[in-house]
Amino acid sequence: MSAASRTNDPGFGAPLARQAEAAVWGVTLPWTLVASCALGAWLMLARGVLGTEGAMADSDHLVGAMIITVAVCAMAEVGRPLRFLNILFGLWLIASPWLLSGATIAASWNDVVIGLLVVGLSLPRGRRSDEHYGSWDRYVV
Repeated sequence: MSAASRTNDPGFGAPLARQAEAAVWGVTLPWTLVASCALGAWLMLARGVLGTEGAMADSDHLVGAMIITVAVCAMAEVGRPLRFLNILFGLWLIASPWLLSGATIAASWNDVVIGLLVVGLSLPRGRRSDEHYGSWDRYVV
């Protein structure tokens, strides 16, 4: 095993601090993904704030959770392409007020605006760290 491999893979016998350091290797926090997480959390809370009910409320709650999940997974550089899945969720948010019942006017506009923001935030790659992944470097987009 090379010295570089040992540096990034401390093994389960290593001290907890060393294991924690290795767990975040290759993970960055681009502001676009952090903002996507915040928008997803807002969607999950919006049903109570905006008075959304029924299918629309359920959709907002589920899509908000999915946006957060995808954004957190995309914080790992090798998982960065997953952010493009949030484009689909954003497009759904734009269309859902006309396809589902239970939304107030404010909630409908909220979904359209959040959808547009999520699509826009999903396009940039974000900051690249100094880490390298061997022959996988070319797939980090």
